Amino acid sequence: MTRSSVSVFLAAALVLLSAIDIQAQNLPEECREAQDVRSPRGQIDLLTRCLESGRVSGRDKATTLKQRAIAFMHLGQHKRAIEDVNDAMRLNSGDPDNFYLRGMAYRALGDHRQSIDDSSRAISLEPDFAGAYANRAFSYKALGQTGQARNDARRAQDIDPRVKVPSF
Repeated sequence: MTRSSVSVFLAAALVLLSAIDIQAQNLPEECREAQDVRSPRGQIDLLTRCLESGRVSGRDKATTLKQRAIAFMHLGQHKRAIEDVNDAMRLNSGDPDNFYLRGMAYRALGDHRQSIDDSSRAISLEPDFAGAYANRAFSYKALGQTGQARNDARRAQDIDPRVKVPSF
């Protein structure tokens, strides 16, 4: 995966999780502060402290793990990101964002089959998930499955014309 495509998908992940209203959640201060930190390493440090405090659980903990996973992806630590998303899945198994994020991490690692599987699962949970269609399109294209890639790219653009899709 090229550096520019990693940047594009990480930007998409940030947009996805910025929609989560962290301030409205009853989270410790270090969890809320992590959103204001621009350094992925700084975010990881604050989010790790939050997780280790034992003061977050359930969906709040799953959200915090997803945020830390994105910070790990920014640093190129995709395997660590997958570990955090797997932990988030154990807490909130029906969240399509979990499958989307893990699919993006697998794509960054070059595991396009797993990326397609996770993107498909995200779509099954949220049929209008433009980012998941786009992620799956990139993986299909990488595997030479151009027909499926074009179909997913069109579907992603139909849902959200701003989403980045592969060029053909």
